[in-house]
Amino acid sequence: MITGKNTFIILLGLFCTSLFAACYRDNAALLYPGSAMPGSSGCDTLKVSYKNTIAPIFMQNCALSGCHAGAAPTGGYSLNNYAGVVSIIRSERLIGAISHSVGYSPMPKDAPKLTDCQVGLIESWIDQGAGDN
Repeated sequence: MITGKNTFIILLGLFCTSLFAACYRDNAALLYPGSAMPGSSGCDTLKVSYKNTIAPIFMQNCALSGCHAGAAPTGGYSLNNYAGVVSIIRSERLIGAISHSVGYSPMPKDAPKLTDCQVGLIESWIDQGAGDN
């Protein structure tokens, strides 16, 4: 037989259980794997190298036929090699273009903007000295 005391203990137990079940921290890296969040496991801006991180971004999005590759690259910038990438960094146009900042021609042209992660990786690489590593 359930008494008033037992009912109180049951209700208190349910309340405490619901209280603890509702208290957790969302972990974006776990909820959205591969998301464009700098510093997350999907976007580690601390370990950026030209060869393994930056070159693949440019090869997939910029150094395409009719764009920034070949004998006559658009704008005179060839992004299919390190020297070409460094030349556009020196012109200070790269970050403005890939960030779609006002006053810059948004790149990639006629294609979706690079992800926040990709832009963050490129910015981080430049901030780290833009090494040929």
